[in-house]
Amino acid sequence: MSTTLSYPGLRYVLEFLDPMRRIHIASRNHSLRIIDKTIPIRMKELGMNRYGLNLNVYLIDTFNDNELRFRSGFRKDLGRTLPLNLKPKEAMKKLLHSYLGIRSKIYVNCLLFVSAIPKFVPPNILLQINEFRCSVCYSEHFLPIIDPSSFLLKKLRTTIDKPDHLNHPVLTSAKELIVLHGFDGLTQLINQNNTNKHVAFEINTFRPEDPIVLIRHWMKHGKEIGTAFKFHDYGNNQRTMHLLLEEFKEFEKER
Repeated sequence: MSTTLSYPGLRYVLEFLDPMRRIHIASRNHSLRIIDKTIPIRMKELGMNRYGLNLNVYLIDTFNDNELRFRSGFRKDLGRTLPLNLKPKEAMKKLLHSYLGIRSKIYVNCLLFVSAIPKFVPPNILLQINEFRCSVCYSEHFLPIIDPSSFLLKKLRTTIDKPDHLNHPVLTSAKELIVLHGFDGLTQLINQNNTNKHVAFEINTFRPEDPIVLIRHWMKHGKEIGTAFKFHDYGNNQRTMHLLLEEFKEFEKER
């Protein structure tokens, strides 16, 4: 009995294979290289910064000017010295193009950026994602590399610098919104104007009175069942917790 995989079976195995293992195998097999780019690739997490990228548990960077470094949680680091005429950014661009360029579909559960889009990212790359996390600037700047079919996002973690940002459909449609940085009055604006039912405020510079203002507003005007706003954990700040507990006393009679 033949144990050879059929073509549909091979496509299915490759699509759900660990992406780095798949890239490793396909690069060493001529027959697989022919079909590899036509098969969608899936990854749990893809992160990028100006030095390199994270692909699931793998880190590839050019932190050292003359070396391309490969790291993972399973084995020791590997390094490859770059030719003198090849700049680190150009090396990363070629590497990323060989990994992700000209593919039929790239599925990423969580896309993560801790800088602006690096120059080594191919201009034609398009990612279909479920979650998006960006730590340094407003998420709209990254839309050119996100497949429109990704929206509505399951989770969006972003900085909101201006009131106008609150009107963007990518933000208002996210099932869960996590605010990393913001401005004074942001909490009330989101509460009054946005449709996000699950919102978390991670930064600890939001005012302690914000939860109190929200509770008063919800008691007076009501709020859709299931709405949840979560604030930074104040547990390590005893003074803030004391102020909150004092303020919460006014609601005890409402129980």
